[in-house]
Amino acid sequence: MTLVILALGLVVGVLVGLLGIGGGVVLVPALVYLLHYDQHVAQGTSLFILLPPIGLGALLQYWKNKQVDLRAGIYCALGFLLGGYGGGRVAVPMSSRDLQGIFGFFLMLSAVLLWRKTRATPTLASEASNVTAQSHLRSFGIFLVAAFCGVAAGMVGIGGGVLLVPLLGLLFGFSQHRAQGTSLVALIPPTGLLAFLTYAQAGDVSWKTGLLLIPGVFVGGILGGKLARQLKGVRMRQVFAALMFLLGVWQVFSAWRR
Repeated sequence: MTLVILALGLVVGVLVGLLGIGGGVVLVPALVYLLHYDQHVAQGTSLFILLPPIGLGALLQYWKNKQVDLRAGIYCALGFLLGGYGGGRVAVPMSSRDLQGIFGFFLMLSAVLLWRKTRATPTLASEASNVTAQSHLRSFGIFLVAAFCGVAAGMVGIGGGVLLVPLLGLLFGFSQHRAQGTSLVALIPPTGLLAFLTYAQAGDVSWKTGLLLIPGVFVGGILGGKLARQLKGVRMRQVFAALMFLLGVWQVFSAWRR
């Protein structure tokens, strides 16, 4: 079992670096279906591994490639922190069945948004980004979007990047790689702390599993960040969007059958 958890952490870490997400989108279903954890415990444990700066190695890879908007990343981190607390407070009293269904719908919504981004026009998006790069309104908009993603993240126990990355592209003209690099900034400070404390107070955290996952996530993040620099953004989005949609359908169907 220990080896399975270590391997799972490595896989999640590669996804963190490759796609600029928190990794919970894969970790939570894996804990539920492979290790048979309760939905609440899976989500609380997922938030636990996000407390250390697990995305630091991946962020450095994006930073070297000049694919990070630090200012926007700071606003994202603040939005995640506040929104995550509200999401955690809503999620803890819910039944595991309902929470599992919400998680599935969340994955499908994220997949649709991400797939739409693959059809966006890169040139127009880049121009829009340049025109409004220093706008206070744009910064406030990024904060609000991140806060919304934080609420969703607190509810379903993920880092929030799975929703933030496509929204940064669709609403603010970020390229895929730049959106991923910027999203990783929000994984450095413990932005999920308030949401995690809500789960921890309810006893919905597996401390041993979380500690075993963290090393693999960190190492995998470095590997995933290096790999991301070699791949085309459109292909990455398409593959991940398809994966998310299938996982979402699986989650909803499983919740419906319970």
